[in-house]
Amino acid sequence: MPPFGKVLVANRGEIAVRVMKAIKEMGMKAVAVYSEADKYALHVKYADEAYYIGKAPALDSYLNIDHIIDAAEKAHADAVHPGYGFLSENADFAAAVEKAGMTFIGPSSDVMNKIKDKLDGKRVAKMAGVPIAPGSDGPVSSLDEALKIAEKIGYPIMVKAASGGGGVGITRVDNPDQLVEVWERNKRLAHQAFGKADLYIEKYAVNPRHIEFQLIGDKYGDYVVAWERECTIQRRNQKLIEEAPSPVLKMEEREKMFEPIMKFGQIIHYFTMGTFETAFSDVTREFYFLELNKRLQVEHPTTELIFRIDLVKLQIFLAAGEHLPFTQEELNKRVRGAAIEYRINAEDPLNNFTGSSGYITYYKEPTGPGVRVDSGVEAGSWVPPFYDSLISKLIVYGESRAYAIQAGIRALNDYKIGGVKTTIELYKWIMRDPDFQEGRFSTSYIAQKTEQFTKYLRQQEELRAALALEIQSRGLNRQGSTPVTTSQRQPKSAWKTYGLVSQASSRVMW
Repeated sequence: MPPFGKVLVANRGEIAVRVMKAIKEMGMKAVAVYSEADKYALHVKYADEAYYIGKAPALDSYLNIDHIIDAAEKAHADAVHPGYGFLSENADFAAAVEKAGMTFIGPSSDVMNKIKDKLDGKRVAKMAGVPIAPGSDGPVSSLDEALKIAEKIGYPIMVKAASGGGGVGITRVDNPDQLVEVWERNKRLAHQAFGKADLYIEKYAVNPRHIEFQLIGDKYGDYVVAWERECTIQRRNQKLIEEAPSPVLKMEEREKMFEPIMKFGQIIHYFTMGTFETAFSDVTREFYFLELNKRLQVEHPTTELIFRIDLVKLQIFLAAGEHLPFTQEELNKRVRGAAIEYRINAEDPLNNFTGSSGYITYYKEPTGPGVRVDSGVEAGSWVPPFYDSLISKLIVYGESRAYAIQAGIRALNDYKIGGVKTTIELYKWIMRDPDFQEGRFSTSYIAQKTEQFTKYLRQQEELRAALALEIQSRGLNRQGSTPVTTSQRQPKSAWKTYGLVSQASSRVMW
């Protein structure tokens, strides 16, 4: 018996499609919402029903609580899944869903209000015994106070926005002059992005890696931790490549974190999915708590592949009041192999990862053993400039990390997208980099390797441009040559013709 009859997905793009697939497999109806920019989007086509919620800007649509609740009521939805981003961690939205008599698929508004921002999370983490980095106990009121705290804990430090996510308002600071320079700027960024200008300070970990732990809990106080995900390959504090499990953690280091993370959940009566973001130092072998994400994560498929479970279905069952179906010991026995996820962003790595909007003129997904694609686009889709640049996720699995990397190289080579710039070529280079293959990297990996991957990407562009020019030149020469009679013509190869057209057309340049 399905837990609900109809579920509205309050999101867009690849996560909306991915959640709807789970909803349909569970025998329920999936309802989409869409902005003016997403009228013909894939998630709208895939849903059983779809409702317009406003103009293109997110504030008028995907962040408009009243419009989404109105759509859910019109659809007679029993539950609302928020996906990630947008309103997924908004306590007011969860409360509005509950008030309307629907189930919010995530932690309740009461639970969210206990950890409204990262500083609330730090206070609970300290109570639970989760390691936290030295720094301010709360928001720092002034630049003078910030300078004093930084001097006490020692540089380098991290200046962070107390609210929100996505790397906004987060800056590494190496000296007092730099702190003076970034302080007001980060306050403005935080206010613009999250409506709150509160900043706090933490000690910067030595050679940090970004490692997160997946907490799963039911409404009855039972918890498990589905190990961890390595999210260290980032640009501007935004994740690019994630993998599970981490290639550097020892089993005893991993298990050391399980008990305090579960205790954190018990303290605030947390349930469904929650993710503990931590900084881990390769040098000191210490974890530092960063924040709790009160939602499903972008990178959840890597955990799904190594544990062979569907986290979205489990999330829905737990929100409906089901008991956790396994213990920690039982979950540990399920682990197999390694998985890697590539965020396919419509961005130009050669132009400081600037977003690339436009129509997708050609689209071909990779297939085969160990390959999964969670996509929000298809051929002909428009990538609008109003939202996050993530258009799909490529996830690969292997019996070992080395096999997963090889599967990734093959799948990246097979993934073809035309019409917009993407990060695919960058990932091809990273997969062949010895430092990545050996697991030798920190969160500064992309910054440190910029010169190398930029050189590679430029060479690839020049090669494609030269190839296109040569093919065009051959075509012009043929037009100017002596006409050939029908009887003299050789039979054409359809495959060769298709290949030449594909390589020469600017519409299909990947």
